[in-house]
Amino acid sequence: MGFGAIRSILRPLSRTLVSRVSASCSSTPAISAAKPELCSFLGGSRLPWIPMANHFHSLSLTDTRLPKRRPMTHPKKKRFKLKPPGPYAYVQYTPGEPIASNNPNKGSVKRRNAKKRIGQRRAFILSEKKKRQALVQEAKRKKRIKEVERKMAKVARERAWEERLAELQRLEEEKKKSMSS
Repeated sequence: MGFGAIRSILRPLSRTLVSRVSASCSSTPAISAAKPELCSFLGGSRLPWIPMANHFHSLSLTDTRLPKRRPMTHPKKKRFKLKPPGPYAYVQYTPGEPIASNNPNKGSVKRRNAKKRIGQRRAFILSEKKKRQALVQEAKRKKRIKEVERKMAKVARERAWEERLAELQRLEEEKKKSMSS
């Protein structure tokens, strides 16, 4: 990390501390008149890490550390005006009879599209799983066939080598016999 990044991190913090200390020193004139260095060191009656009541007010017009909205005591409701009035789903009702929880109006089943999407996703995942299992099974079968073919080729090579060795030994014995006689 360079010095520029460190400076950009420390500068807003130092501005906040200096502004709070100066504001608290001006609020206690007895301490500031008596010992100004003590006021700047201790921060007057208020310490710099304790937030002040008016810390939302800006020091300059270009200060970007302020909140974008006015501070509120309760959270703002999001997209409140876009919700249509009325119930979530209308249910048929005859006076005097209880409403069945599983009998809403036609077309007002909660989360119908979401449930359909979940089912389609599960079916797709299962079909892909079966495809992968079939591919793996086929690959394993081909692998076993190749292993068997390699073993058979090895056995055939060993037999051919034994036959060739026996033939070479026979030729060598014939040579010895012809040389001795």
